[in-house]
Amino acid sequence: MKKIISFLGTPLFCSILFLTCCFMICLTSQAQLNTCKYETPITVLNTTNAALTNYPTILKVNTQIPISLGWMKNDGSDIRFASDCGTTTLNYFLESYINTDSTKIWVKISLIPANDSVRIFMYYGNPVATSTSTPTIFNGPWSSTDSVVVTTTNSVSLCQRGFHFTANAPVLVTHFGKRTPNATQRYVTLFNFTTQAIVAQAQVDAGTVGSYNYNALTTPFWLTSGQQYVLELFNGSGDMYYYGTSSQISPSFTYINMMYCNSCTQNTFPTSTLTNYHYGCPDFLYWVRTQVATSEPLYSFYSPADTNTPAPPTGVHALQGDQQVTVGWAPNTEFDMYYYKIFRDTINDPNSAVQVDSAFVPDTSKVNSGLTNGTKYFFWLKAMDRYCQARISGFSAPDSVIPNPIGIVKNSNEIPKVYNLYQNLPNPFNPTTTIKFDIPKTSMVTLVIYDILGKEVAQLVNARTNAGRYQITWFAGNQSSGVYFCRITAGDYVNVKKMILVK
Repeated sequence: MKKIISFLGTPLFCSILFLTCCFMICLTSQAQLNTCKYETPITVLNTTNAALTNYPTILKVNTQIPISLGWMKNDGSDIRFASDCGTTTLNYFLESYINTDSTKIWVKISLIPANDSVRIFMYYGNPVATSTSTPTIFNGPWSSTDSVVVTTTNSVSLCQRGFHFTANAPVLVTHFGKRTPNATQRYVTLFNFTTQAIVAQAQVDAGTVGSYNYNALTTPFWLTSGQQYVLELFNGSGDMYYYGTSSQISPSFTYINMMYCNSCTQNTFPTSTLTNYHYGCPDFLYWVRTQVATSEPLYSFYSPADTNTPAPPTGVHALQGDQQVTVGWAPNTEFDMYYYKIFRDTINDPNSAVQVDSAFVPDTSKVNSGLTNGTKYFFWLKAMDRYCQARISGFSAPDSVIPNPIGIVKNSNEIPKVYNLYQNLPNPFNPTTTIKFDIPKTSMVTLVIYDILGKEVAQLVNARTNAGRYQITWFAGNQSSGVYFCRITAGDYVNVKKMILVK
């Protein structure tokens, strides 16, 4: 089994040099990760009882969506993979079907423990990136004929010469090649022996007389284990070819016979045969997997994220309560938002503020308790996106509030005779409105806002309240335009008012 290294001054040397350059580019991928705009986490699960080391894992990636959004280059040349939150780059090979929902990409993962999973990251979105895809994640390249050399020459125009073989294992074909006694460009064609259909066809450059010359295929492909194929070299007008007695072939294949046709084209399936010969010297370079798990790893994709720092939250507002404050804000519009950090201080200085709570998306409010009634508090927020290299915004504009025992304003000392919930004013409103209600005797009072679907969006009051007339302001800056309902429960009294938010 002959592994092809290089021959100086031949197209093969250029091909291998190209692969080597791709590998060297991979060494600088870490710097390029810093300029990628997007990342997608991928969990890879090993379901076997044996650890997988330096294992090429096949992924089917939906590249159609990020390409259609302008996040990824049309040819996928900006794709990169890394582990450990981007600190260790991973070699990969983009096999086929770019800009589809099932792009085939192989990623070489250093270690997947037995019955365990690892997380890797796919990065993309660098408009000036060049491809670092390389088949060197597999073992190769190998020659299909072990670079067979036969020396007798002949000249028959418009014919095909080649060999019939069986693939003994799955192999990845990346180059078509030839060895000829005169330097002309030739078609090399691979046929499926069973169906006689063309599997792949390419023109191999003239190259150098008496040496194997190869051209990279636009789309590499896999040969199926157990399938029979026929590889043919087409000889045009005045072309020459080598022939001789030999059945030499790589151990990855089984030689069957020589197959040929005369007065035919490069698209003609040959039907004539000779045994123990190589007529014409077509060849291909291929790669093999050195390790194949009893069960291929499973994988799952997480939602993508960008690598931009989110904007500071807006619409921050604080509503007082009894030894507590309800902090609300407008949701950030970044698609990869993760959670919000809430900061507090008794002076208007975010630099001295401390984080007192956090809230996960999609929450837009949080109750901060344990406060001292009558003390003024300032609140700020920061927004944080996902994933491992999470980015945190600057501080929002502050809002201040003084907690009081009920979190609402008592209008007068008058004691009403009955419970009552008044229509909010103004109505319609944008984005604040005032809600008034009467409590004739000390009661447990809840005042809750619901959206049109019956989902609770705000709890304005939830406290034991003395008799009196009260009002409270609702800030709806973080809500969408639409119909809302204000529901009060006080003792046995229940009432609902319809409110309309118009932005």
